[in-house]
Amino acid sequence: MDAQQNADPLGDQQPVGPARVQLAQLLRSRREVSNRSQSWVAKQLHTNQPTVSRWESGSTLPAPETIRAFWQICAQPAKSAVSALELDQALALHRRALEERAHVPKQTPPATGETPLPDQPSPHPQNGKGRLVALTAVGAVALLAAAAWAGVQYGGSAPKDASSPAAPSPAAARPAPTAACDGDSCASLEPATTTCAKDATTTQTGYDYGVRVELRYSASCHAAWAKMSGTSAGDRVMVTPKQGNAQEYRQQYGHDAHTRMVAALSPDNARACAIVDGRGTVCATSAAQR
Repeated sequence: MDAQQNADPLGDQQPVGPARVQLAQLLRSRREVSNRSQSWVAKQLHTNQPTVSRWESGSTLPAPETIRAFWQICAQPAKSAVSALELDQALALHRRALEERAHVPKQTPPATGETPLPDQPSPHPQNGKGRLVALTAVGAVALLAAAAWAGVQYGGSAPKDASSPAAPSPAAARPAPTAACDGDSCASLEPATTTCAKDATTTQTGYDYGVRVELRYSASCHAAWAKMSGTSAGDRVMVTPKQGNAQEYRQQYGHDAHTRMVAALSPDNARACAIVDGRGTVCATSAAQR
């Protein structure tokens, strides 16, 4: 395995999607937890430090076999179960990153010079037609301004046009209703923006390191998500379904956080865990009190 095999030829020209960003963060987190440097990892994988840096910044996408090798050299035996869980998530994120890339057209720079924006007129019209259009527009604006002034001076406010619909008042605005979903259509959605939050219950719990983890489940949506509380910035919460992609969220602030949803026919089809930064992992394995 060398740097050429690990290179992503589309990396520098391809927009970076959410999955690639999450994969880059996961790679960096795994390396830092194992207390290894980018140079050390590069030497073990027979590549160079700038290549590892590009993986961890998301500018290039490593191959699946590279991700597996990355985990093999950075895994800690005492946390092998956690490492295996993270590896599965990393490979799932890699598949999602490829799907995102397939739906976004490749961006290529212009061959020579800068291309003017299409809505910008040419600074040098080829004939007088451009000047004529500009003068006509200016005249129209002046005519409208004069008519408005005359209406104020001599006629008061202009009468309303009966054929024109009245502008909606701010009070008429209403928030968008929550969306309905079921099973796979709920995957990756935020629970609070769907009807799933209405009937959700905590089915499994876990507690350690001062942190509480919950598996939340909606029977009407056949969807589950993970929630943690008593946590701090840097902690991660993850929900892993028996089938489909896991969902993870790294806490940014506050003392609790939750993931997006995964499809689950029953609560037994999903598992919730929290990775407490610098302390360990706690999973929801006990039945919640009813």
